[in-house]
Amino acid sequence: MKLELQQFVDHAGQRFPIDLVLQGRKDVDDDLRTVTEIKMTGEGFAQLSTLYLDLHLAAKIRQPCRRCLQQVVTTEELDEAFEVAIQPGVEAVDLWPDVVRLVLSAHDPNVLCKPDCLGLCPICGTDLNREPNHKCDDDEDDEPRTLRDLAAWLTDS
Repeated sequence: MKLELQQFVDHAGQRFPIDLVLQGRKDVDDDLRTVTEIKMTGEGFAQLSTLYLDLHLAAKIRQPCRRCLQQVVTTEELDEAFEVAIQPGVEAVDLWPDVVRLVLSAHDPNVLCKPDCLGLCPICGTDLNREPNHKCDDDEDDEPRTLRDLAAWLTDS
């Protein structure tokens, strides 16, 4: 959704309230984090060829848990003041790319589905939250699995 500029341009310097909800788009999000919705409230005004915005942003972000990879939805809230250039003859501006960059730069990329998330089995990848008593049969092969194992294996060889 774009922000209509007509009232800002017609009444330069006058502040107008902004209450807008932007729905997610795929062209700006990265592969791991997806911004599904951004609620923007605040005010803005136009001066010369610039739109000045002072907004409170509340964004819903979907991303995988850093331990078990289950999808987690979080809300990031921040207050931002920024400017948008108004091109001649343009009736609306697309705020999505700029606002998503602001939200993602303030967002912690390392979320957990729950504070005591057990993660995945390092051998077979089983979700230990679903199967907390999981015991993986570790084949005792001669190949090293960690750097410490590799160092020990190389010194023994």
